[in-house]
Amino acid sequence: MSKKILIFSFLCVFLSSCFLSLHHRRKPALVKGVNMDETLKISHDEMQKKNLSQSLGLWVIRDQIINPAQAKIISELYLSKVDSMNSEFNIWHSSWAISNLYRFGDDAVKAELESAYQKAKKKPERIQKRGMRKLANHHVNGRRTVTGFIHAGGRSYAKRHLVVPGNKRYLQSYDQYRQNETAPKK
Repeated sequence: MSKKILIFSFLCVFLSSCFLSLHHRRKPALVKGVNMDETLKISHDEMQKKNLSQSLGLWVIRDQIINPAQAKIISELYLSKVDSMNSEFNIWHSSWAISNLYRFGDDAVKAELESAYQKAKKKPERIQKRGMRKLANHHVNGRRTVTGFIHAGGRSYAKRHLVVPGNKRYLQSYDQYRQNETAPKK
């Protein structure tokens, strides 16, 4: 097989996994049975990192149901970290998370997220890459809410970072996440 055919085949397989779980409604993006309190512990740990997954701990919960106490934790976490983020990817994904959580929230959740949401709406301006800035602005401030894990990488991340007791495709506890984080990498 020629090198061009091999590359083309790889690209077709890769691209076919993109956008399979992109939605504009919340319901298809909800994961049933998420233990949000346990998952927020993971989000906190992920936000302490300085790599490209820093924002994904918030991003992965952006379409799930939260209560006002959880919204307060999320807001504090976002506000404490977003200004020190250097990665445009992290600025984009953490702000997108706040936007979705705010838009889907009831009045009490919105009240807890208000400061974070007002800041998140302005964050795409920090992104220098024009195409990325445009996409981030669409996700954060667009008329239609963009939901879902979007592609295979997002689904894979969700399975390793959402706590869903009883669903073996996802983590069962925060302790399981910690064990996975501290296990020697192969």
